[in-house]
Amino acid sequence: MKVGFSVGTPEVNTKRLPAQQGDFGANLDVLQRLGYDGVELSVCRPAELDLAQIEKDVHGRNLEVASIHTASMGFQDKLWLCHPDEAVRTEAYVRLEAAIDMAAYFSVDVLVGSFRGRLGEPEMHAKSRVWMHDAFRKGVDYAASKGSRILIEPQARWSVDYNFTAQDGVALAQELNSPGFGICLDTFHMNIEDTSFARSIFDAREHLHYLQISDSNRLYPGGGHINFGEIVNALKAIGYTGYLSLQILREPSYEESAELGLAHLRSLIGPP
Repeated sequence: MKVGFSVGTPEVNTKRLPAQQGDFGANLDVLQRLGYDGVELSVCRPAELDLAQIEKDVHGRNLEVASIHTASMGFQDKLWLCHPDEAVRTEAYVRLEAAIDMAAYFSVDVLVGSFRGRLGEPEMHAKSRVWMHDAFRKGVDYAASKGSRILIEPQARWSVDYNFTAQDGVALAQELNSPGFGICLDTFHMNIEDTSFARSIFDAREHLHYLQISDSNRLYPGGGHINFGEIVNALKAIGYTGYLSLQILREPSYEESAELGLAHLRSLIGPP
């Protein structure tokens, strides 16, 4: 297993996003110095990014791009795949395809959590489910054509109102039945919604391609009460070899939280 950390690309600027933001190069320097394997790129306007320069910035520090993350599109630019305003839905889908293009460039996947939007009030659910399903169907077909995947991130019900648990993610994967779709689990949300870390990892095993990592309080792993030993053992049992990517509150500081989190995970998974 590899360890990554969520970092915003230069255009990202939102306090709602639990990713390190600011000086992109300096943020990568920290990850290189600490011995991280890769960086999860949180993007807002992917079509405007210089991918060759990002590739140079990342690979020049002996890091990999771990994934492309989409939440700041909603947090910063108020765009969601499911929304009552058609103009919002349309632009959100354009951004999704641009994120898929970026992911294909780096041979990684696109993470969709809160960017999927909300179903809204009960009387809107029938329409909203059509919008949600259509966006995912088009998106996964496009991702598959590019050799990439959209990974849905089940989240706690205070964040979204659709797809809360690993088992919900599996149900959607079975419904879409596409090589362009999979699951990203997030330990912070699992701690709230899932009854068992090990059971959810086992149930999602055929579709699980990525994990976002934070402790019960959104701090670095080891800073709360989640039993990461259980999680790592379950991942080893299903033969998972992908990324564990920290998406955390950077407290007491970015560098210190990144160092403490990496040390805790390495103590469980072993050296790179």
